[in-house]
Amino acid sequence: MKNILTVLLTIIGIYSGNCQTNLIPNPSFEDLTDCPNDNAAIAESMIELAKPWFGAIYTPDLFNKCAESDGRLGVKKNLPCPCGRMPHSGDGYAGLFVFGAFVEYQAEYMEVKLLKKLSPKTLYYISFFAISNRCTKRNICTSDALGLAFSDTLYKRERVPGVDHVPNYKTAIQNPRGNILQDTFNWTKISGCYQAKGTEQYAIIGKFVPNKDCKSKDCDMVGGSYYFIDDVSVYELGKSGNDTVSICTGEPKKIGRFFSGATYSWNTGQKDSSITVDKPGQYIQNITIDGCRISDTMTVVDIAQLVKNISNDTILCKGDLLKINLPKDAEYLWSDGNKSNNVVIDKAGIYSVNIKNICGQINHIFEVKSEICDCNVYIPNAFSPNDDGINDYLECSVGCDFLFKSSRFQVFNRWGELVYLNNSIDYKSIKWDGTFRGQLLNSGVYSWTYEYEYIQKGKIYKKAISGDVAIK
Repeated sequence: MKNILTVLLTIIGIYSGNCQTNLIPNPSFEDLTDCPNDNAAIAESMIELAKPWFGAIYTPDLFNKCAESDGRLGVKKNLPCPCGRMPHSGDGYAGLFVFGAFVEYQAEYMEVKLLKKLSPKTLYYISFFAISNRCTKRNICTSDALGLAFSDTLYKRERVPGVDHVPNYKTAIQNPRGNILQDTFNWTKISGCYQAKGTEQYAIIGKFVPNKDCKSKDCDMVGGSYYFIDDVSVYELGKSGNDTVSICTGEPKKIGRFFSGATYSWNTGQKDSSITVDKPGQYIQNITIDGCRISDTMTVVDIAQLVKNISNDTILCKGDLLKINLPKDAEYLWSDGNKSNNVVIDKAGIYSVNIKNICGQINHIFEVKSEICDCNVYIPNAFSPNDDGINDYLECSVGCDFLFKSSRFQVFNRWGELVYLNNSIDYKSIKWDGTFRGQLLNSGVYSWTYEYEYIQKGKIYKKAISGDVAIK
C-alpha cells in the first residue's frame, strides 16, 4: 500500500472555491436589451436596459459605445460635456447622481440581485470603479461617500421631490469619508472586505449618508456630483473552519489558493499562489489583496505512521480509556461496525480498523488487555504555561512499589498531529511547556498517550494510558 498523506486544512477567512465567480450579474453593463437613447419612455428607466440592474431610487443612466451616433449617451463624448470617458473595460458603464447640492438634484441609487445569497460568516471581496463626470461646461461638482451596501430584500421607492432619500443600510465598502473623488481622467477603485450575515441578496450603489453629512467641492450654485460606475464585483473569499484533502507519499501535489490581483507569501519563502508538497510539514499561505489579508494553514501528516501510533498491543488499567482520533478524510470500518474516525475503547479485546481513502487502504489489528494497575500514574488535566510559576508545565507523577520505567509519552493536537514526544525512561523528564516548534500553542484540549512498564515478581508489565489535557 502507498503511504497516505493527509492535508489538514485550517481556513482562516480564505477563498474556498477552486474558481472565482463574480456574484454580480452583468458587472460592467455590457449585456443590453437595447442601445441607450434619448427616447423619453426609455430615459425614465435607462439603467434597466442593462438587466437585471434597475433604479432603486430615481433614474440612473446608461452609456455605451453603441450610442455614439446618438451623442449624449455614447462613451467617447458624453455630450454636451466635452470630457467623455472610455469604459474601465468593455463597451459601457452606468452613471448616477451621488450628491445633490439642491433638493431638485437628488441622489440616485442603482441595484441588482446577486446570483446567490451570501453565506453566513463568510468573507467577501467587493470592488467597483468610479470616475467623476465633472466638466467645465456642466454644473457638476465632486463629493465623497460613494459606496456599495447589501440588502436582504428588494429596495425600491419612488422619488419624492425635496426629500433626501437615504437607504438605511450600512455600507459594505465606501470611498473614505472626506476623500473627495475628483479624478476625471482615471478610474478610481473602491474596494474592501465584508463578512456576511447570510441574508444578503441585493447590492445597491450610491451614497448612504445624508447630503448634509457629505463632503463636497465646488458645489456652490451647481446641481451636484455625478459619477460613472463600471466593473462591479463581489467574490467569495471564504470563512473560518476546517477542511481536509488527501495526497499520497511520493506523489507531489499542489496546494494553495488563487485570487486574481492578490500577492502571496509562504512560510517556505515562496511567493506563488500554489506550491508543490511531497512530505509532511506545516505550510502557511498568506494572501493579501487591497488591504485584505487572509491566511491558510495546511498541515501534512502521514496517516500510515499515525496508524502505527494508534495503539499496538496495549494494557489498560481498570477504569482507563483508550481514545483514538484519526483524520476525517478517509473511510473507517472498525471491527464492531463503527465507522467513526474517533473511538473510545474501555474493554479488553482484539480490535481492528480498516482505513480507506484515495491512496488505498490499510488494516490495523491490535489487542487491548485490562488489569488492575499497581502503579499510580497521575497526569493533570490542565496547565497554564504563562510563566507565572504556577502550573507552567505538564508533568507526570508516579507512585509505584515496583521498578518503573517510562517508554513513551506523546501529546497530539485535535488533528492527530504529534506536538510533544518524550522517549526517556525517566518519568521525571516529562515536562512539556505547551510549545510546538518553538511556538506556544493555542488554548484548547489536547490528547495524550503514555506508555510505560514496570517489573512485578520478575515479570515485565507494559502499560498504555491516555487522556486529555487543557492548555489554559
